[in-house]
Order: sequence, then structure tokens, then C-alpha cells
Amino acid sequence: MDLPRTPSFRLDGRRALVTGAGRGIGLAAASALADQGAHVTLVARSADEIETVAAAIRAKGGAAQALTLDVLDLAATEAAISAAEPFDILVNNAG
Repeated sequence: MDLPRTPSFRLDGRRALVTGAGRGIGLAAASALADQGAHVTLVARSADEIETVAAAIRAKGGAAQALTLDVLDLAATEAAISAAEPFDILVNNAG
């Protein structure tokens, strides 16, 4: 008997914010979340890196936006979070 397989870890409709998303663990986390259907907001100081990551996620059919931000700048971080859409998942990977 063949049983239908259903995805056990889907994040469709969820929003994720990933700091340090331009490379390393942040990049891997953002890519994995997007692969599972999450809309990912990529945060890093390097606009070039996160724009490249966002483009790669979108090229695979995912949803991503890039937010250039230094999380050590408290005022800028508070303003960005206040302006952002609510998120369900936080990967606090900056630094």
C-alpha cells in the first residue's frame, strides 16, 4: 500500500526575519526558510550580499526582500522593526 506523502515542515504564509543573512549561517537559514515557503526578510550591513541572496531566493520561486541595516544602530533598528510587517520567525544571527 502506498500512502500519500505530505510535507511535514512547511512555512507557507509565515514571515521570517533573518539577521546576518548575507553569508554563512544566516544565508543557510534564510535559504532553508524560503525553501519551505516562508517569506524571508534578509537583514545585513552589506546591501550587495543580501540583494544577491534575495535575487537567488526569488529565482527559485521564493519570496524575499532585502533590508540593509546595522543592528548595532539601535535607533535605525527600532525604526526598521516598527516599519516592517509582523514576522513569525526570528533568526538572530548578526555578529
